[in-house]
Amino acid sequence: MKEVSKELDRQVERYMLDICQGNTESIANLFELTYKGLYCVAFRYCRHSMTAEDLVAEVFANIEYVAGHYKAGHSAFNYLCKIVKNRYLNMIRGEKRRPVAPLNENILATRESIDDKVTSITVREGLKLLDDEEYGVIYCKFYLDMTFREIAQHLGKSLGSVERTYKRAISKLKDYL
Repeated sequence: MKEVSKELDRQVERYMLDICQGNTESIANLFELTYKGLYCVAFRYCRHSMTAEDLVAEVFANIEYVAGHYKAGHSAFNYLCKIVKNRYLNMIRGEKRRPVAPLNENILATRESIDDKVTSITVREGLKLLDDEEYGVIYCKFYLDMTFREIAQHLGKSLGSVERTYKRAISKLKDYL
């Protein structure tokens, strides 16, 4: 296993030095040789396949710069792995600095308000299907946040009667919605 690793390092180092000298064909060869290994390293850090792909792609987007800073004689593959790790850490640090709010708040706010209006209209229409007793129980339960026992006392009904009325009203609303 160590011999394969040394051979891999030799090949990676050779491609890195070729890239420094302007050989662009070596970029494709280096990518083919190291992609799976670098992807595995990236995935170990971020635990997300698309993010791991992005990290490796970022490294190769800047491979000429990366290769230019490589010091010959060191493990070339480990050098690339450290760059992937550092890219991940920079990404995490950047996310901590960014605001949590979405990029386009207006679109989301508009959609939420539309959803709220549609829901409000739908519920309002559904409530019209209820008789006065059912409406009173639903109103007390959801708008006044009362317990069944409190509703029963307030309406002068038995607890069982209030619970049955509630179930009937909810069933009507479910059928409507």
